[in-house]
Amino acid sequence: MRGAESIDQQSFDVIIIGAGVAGAMSAILCSRAGLNTLLLDRQRFPRDKVCGCCLNSRAIQLLRMAGLGEGLNGLNPSIISSLAIRHAGRHLNLPMPAGVAVSRRGLDEWLVNEAKTAGCRFIDHVSATVDPLNESDLFESASATDSVSKARIRSLRHNYATNAVSEFRVVELQSNSSQQKNVASDLRDLHQSAMTARVLGRVILVCDGLGHPSLHRQAEFHAPPVSGSRIGLGAVFDRTTGDDWIRPNEILMAVGDCGYAGIVEIENHQLNLAAAVNPHELNQTKSPLLTLQRVFKSAGLSMPNRLSEASIRGTLPLTRSAKRIAAHRLLLLGDATGYVEPFTGEGMAWALSAASAVVPIVIRAVRHGWTSDLTSEWPMRFREAVSREQYVCRILSATLRRPWLLSPMMTACRLFPTVTRRLVSQINRIPEALEFTG
Repeated sequence: MRGAESIDQQSFDVIIIGAGVAGAMSAILCSRAGLNTLLLDRQRFPRDKVCGCCLNSRAIQLLRMAGLGEGLNGLNPSIISSLAIRHAGRHLNLPMPAGVAVSRRGLDEWLVNEAKTAGCRFIDHVSATVDPLNESDLFESASATDSVSKARIRSLRHNYATNAVSEFRVVELQSNSSQQKNVASDLRDLHQSAMTARVLGRVILVCDGLGHPSLHRQAEFHAPPVSGSRIGLGAVFDRTTGDDWIRPNEILMAVGDCGYAGIVEIENHQLNLAAAVNPHELNQTKSPLLTLQRVFKSAGLSMPNRLSEASIRGTLPLTRSAKRIAAHRLLLLGDATGYVEPFTGEGMAWALSAASAVVPIVIRAVRHGWTSDLTSEWPMRFREAVSREQYVCRILSATLRRPWLLSPMMTACRLFPTVTRRLVSQINRIPEALEFTG
């Protein structure tokens, strides 16, 4: 948390929860549009993230259209031009439009700094919770948890009794610092026992990832994982001379019976691994490393040399879909809307697309007031910018869950290269709904 004065009770045009690609890009564009913007994240920056690190051609185009191409080059990303699938000793190499690979630690920190340069206020290492919209929701929340104090209920009741209820939504902030002496001045002057604050936003953008924890008090936004959903695993580690079978400029995807692992070279001669594995297998091995070892062995590959020394991190169950992605002064984007497994950089392209599509709605809401039309407009815009582009990855994900289908699919790709190239181009194109961002 960084800043010079207490933030309690301050109001903002837009509050963005989550400083990943979707949140940071939204913050950049909102700040450039002259909106008073607050960006929040529960982790202390810079931070590593369990995630793929690829930006496909579509993502690069979106960054360039936002004037961020030179900054991306400054991160020294690795160039990617092909996808190599390995399964049961078989292989398939697919050429792709040029993309890049860069660590999420470097990418996200750069985007946050760009947002700050544009005038956005950023606070890290803080948990954010969007308060219920009305008193009935508030009391339902209060009865469900002992953490809601009577004093807080009285305070929020006062907020909702004022005219501010029609102009703002309330976000409660909780310091994540374990020791008070490490808390920066943004929250230093607040209630010293709980280290909490409340801020008001005309529009709230929820970009806090799987399960969107900032909305845990609002049941209508609950997003349970799909039955059988896989667990994400990720690691960053040094490349060695013994890893020459992992070719530069290539995403290597090892597919096994219990999941798959994608691996690619990033900056500073490092390798980034992102995997999706069967939770049953993970429970059996009791070890992410052993599970990954089985994936590589099943694919007919050895493990990267330094993977056994790396810190392997996991995620919540991945595949899920939010019941709602919009409400009064509240819009979801990024992985908070749901999760479709990406493979060659599509995930960050979807995040950038959603950020580009949501900002015009935010600007209209701030300058002309919120209307119910905006609540219904965002799901439509989101489908145009993102959802329709996810079907290829949904098909591939379904195939990888059934390895017996993968071999005939690999054969079909070899027999019909024109169709394969068309599908690859489809997931790399800029949707017409985003042409205005140029």
